[in-house]
Amino acid sequence: MDSYDPFDIWSLPRLGRLKTSWYAGSRLTLFPLAATYSLDLLAPVTLRRILRTPKYEFPHVLAMLQTTHLRMTDPEFVTRMEATQRDGGWGLPFPWYSVNGVYPAGTPYMTNTPYVMSALTRIPGESGEGDRAKRLFWRTWAFLESLPTRVDDGERLAVSYAPREEPFTVVNANSYAALAYALHAVHGEPGRHREAEDRAGRIIRWILDQQNDDGSWFYLAERGPWDMIDGFHTCFVIKNLRRATRLLGAAPPRAQSALDRAWDFVRTRLFDERAGLCRRYALRHRRDPFKYDLYDQAEFLGLLIDHEEFDEARVFAERVERRFKRGGAWYCRVDATGRLWGRGFLRWGIAPFLHHRARLDPLPSIRETN
Repeated sequence: MDSYDPFDIWSLPRLGRLKTSWYAGSRLTLFPLAATYSLDLLAPVTLRRILRTPKYEFPHVLAMLQTTHLRMTDPEFVTRMEATQRDGGWGLPFPWYSVNGVYPAGTPYMTNTPYVMSALTRIPGESGEGDRAKRLFWRTWAFLESLPTRVDDGERLAVSYAPREEPFTVVNANSYAALAYALHAVHGEPGRHREAEDRAGRIIRWILDQQNDDGSWFYLAERGPWDMIDGFHTCFVIKNLRRATRLLGAAPPRAQSALDRAWDFVRTRLFDERAGLCRRYALRHRRDPFKYDLYDQAEFLGLLIDHEEFDEARVFAERVERRFKRGGAWYCRVDATGRLWGRGFLRWGIAPFLHHRARLDPLPSIRETN
């Protein structure tokens, strides 16, 4: 399951430092950054081979694929997750140079860990791996406890993306935190259920307060030059809030109306009726050469399934496959000229799409249920 990734070349220290300098306001990095981006656009695999960038395996990708034909056996999966867990959570196998700072390889992230947590809860308790999976799941509480608090006024709570102080509060990361605490409210150690439920509810209230009147969310709670409103991060928030409120069995009274507005925003502002695909952005801070991203399509497909739009989901999935798959190989992006980019870059949309597509397979169509 090793694969290249859109961000792997930027984990190389020299290129990563260029990004950090750009985020800090240096314009001297413009030419080398532009040159690297151009080479990456034209020949991504060749560039990675020249730079000797290794292929990586991603724990949360393996967790997603556990619902597909690519799944591992339960013993294999638990063993792999045990080997890759760091400080109670899971992250990326390479350093990440972001606007929020530099994160070393292995740093556990709030956006990655709940995928593994969810997969662990699906391992039957009566199986030989059930106890191992439960213990591994329970260790994730230490990760949640390590996250610095960004907001806590008694009614609302927001936490950091990772176990470190950060300059910005990421909205979609907190939707994953709400889901993680909701999972602990149901599957966590006895004695912690009520505390987990309280924290999940307070994070949900904070997220609802960040919602714009049109149903959207900015990526960051604080406005800044790097902010955006995009497709798959918006879908993450909806997906995670829906699942968290289901697990809790109760939610703030305004949660359902907020989710309805958010879904309407995705349907009307992010879905392109003419192309039959999901747009990348409703609001962006910069331009790039790519027109469509498989990640947006994957998460939109997931929401169609969540909303029980099964027939539309099937038609949409087939359209996406025709657009992003060539000769048996998946690509993760389409550029402005219609050229496919990112062959086999598994983490970036390919694994999420396969995960949601597998969810669709056993579901009946409306015609079959009438």
